[in-house]
Amino acid sequence: MINDGWTMFLPLVADIIANEKQTLPIAITLILISFYSSSALLNFLVGHLADRGGSQGSILARGIAIISLAFLGFALALVAPSNGLLYFLVAVVAILVGLGSASFHPIGAAILQTSFGPGDSGKALGFNGALGQIGSAVFPPLFFALAILFGEDRALGLDQKYSLALVAMSVIGLAGALIIWRGMRGYRIPGDQSGGGRRSSMREALTRGIVVLTLITAVRSIANTGISAWLPAYITNVKGEGVGSLLGLTLALMYLGAIPGQLVFGTLVERLDKRYVLGVSSAGAALGILGYIYTTGYLALAFIAVFGFFCFSSFPTLLSLASDYVPRSSWSAANGFVWGLGIMGGNVFGPALTQVIIGEDYSRLTFAFIVLAAIGLIGAIVTPLLAKPKGRGARESEKRDG
Repeated sequence: MINDGWTMFLPLVADIIANEKQTLPIAITLILISFYSSSALLNFLVGHLADRGGSQGSILARGIAIISLAFLGFALALVAPSNGLLYFLVAVVAILVGLGSASFHPIGAAILQTSFGPGDSGKALGFNGALGQIGSAVFPPLFFALAILFGEDRALGLDQKYSLALVAMSVIGLAGALIIWRGMRGYRIPGDQSGGGRRSSMREALTRGIVVLTLITAVRSIANTGISAWLPAYITNVKGEGVGSLLGLTLALMYLGAIPGQLVFGTLVERLDKRYVLGVSSAGAALGILGYIYTTGYLALAFIAVFGFFCFSSFPTLLSLASDYVPRSSWSAANGFVWGLGIMGGNVFGPALTQVIIGEDYSRLTFAFIVLAAIGLIGAIVTPLLAKPKGRGARESEKRDG
């Protein structure tokens, strides 16, 4: 809940900083690319180190603590002067957020995959992802509620109210990190018994299936994140809602739509061909955002919930597939490769592509979203090119048989 709440909240913070400090759209791009790049580069490394060294529970707690501390930097940016130092500050803070978030998905998925059998890990991933989406849905309205609370009966500017709200949320995040550390600091993923307990090697994690899955994931990620990362700016500037509680509620609705999506797709990957489940989720997200663009009112809100339902299903679908292409000893590393270079790598290029299309004109966001939706549909079409996974049970049986 805390990890996804923070990371999904980042585009909204970027939009608020750009509006409050009167910066060009490039400020939003700078924050997003700094975050996604650092996370992309570190996901595989953190997963590999966790496979070799253990202490997965402690690594998770430290990651949450780093993210929560980093958002104090955004609180400072809101009250800092609007000059070159501001751009430098938000870039550094975004890099720290990426560093903290790099630990969660590869290690968290490996913990769940190890704790549940082959028939239940998909549902466990979906349940965990659903709780993450609850965090994503809660953070925007919580932020605006805290800003209203701090601004009540006080002569504070919006930037000061928002800054105080971020400080309060950071304290909540640090408290959560402490709870996670106390509960999981001694947790280590058991070794791969079928492989004699040997440690993971990078070559073992980089199978052909993992590489192809990562490429397809990158295409999907470019489309989805190019849209979701700029959605606050689209709502603010194109839909004309401005920065306020309605913006927070609209984003919350998108993330609320993802809660049943995580549960549904977590169940489907255990019952159907995972490749086609992944393809349907990519196509559904593309069609959902097109519906949102071309409608208004309650129908548009319904479509944004549909977009969230399909868009944020990556945790159970992608990482369930990833574990089928490698042995247990390399699950964290394989998860980190797919999530880091696939999801987070695509996340770097998605927002950047949106920036290239719109230039300095927010009104071109509609056209940018149409282009990205087309890319998402292409990603859905090529998903069946993945080799059919044999499943963890078959893979490890083959391994035991030599």
